[in-house]
Amino acid sequence: MRAIGVTGARKLTPEKTAQAHYELWKVWHQNEGASWHIGDAEGIDKLARKTIDPEQLREYNSEGWEVWQLQQRSKRLVDGLAIAKGMLHAWVNKPCPEGLTVTSWQGSGTWGTVCYAISKGVPVVIHWLIEEAATPEWMSQRQLSFSFL
Repeated sequence: MRAIGVTGARKLTPEKTAQAHYELWKVWHQNEGASWHIGDAEGIDKLARKTIDPEQLREYNSEGWEVWQLQQRSKRLVDGLAIAKGMLHAWVNKPCPEGLTVTSWQGSGTWGTVCYAISKGVPVVIHWLIEEAATPEWMSQRQLSFSFL
């Protein structure tokens, strides 16, 4: 069974919510029968939990709302995808902050999750909720599997 992970922005405008909902719905229908790995945050996570059949969900809950707790939840999600040989779909609403690394997610949990997924060999699909921006250098430093929609 295929595994799909979801990460993304917590705050969305109504227009971006509609865009993300359509894209989630499309990915869901293109991956019939997949298990969906989703966090417990507002925004994209919540939208995905409302869009995907609950029987297909594997939810990852944070033990609190401190940045490090959210990061641990996202790492567990990515680790689950790596074990399942799954793919991460990321809805980004800002360019990757300068200096973000696999160990320092300063400024963006979504981009930090993408960076961590790439470091674990999990393929990544980027869904832009802004005009497409430059991708970070670390996305091209090794043989990586990612695409943009």
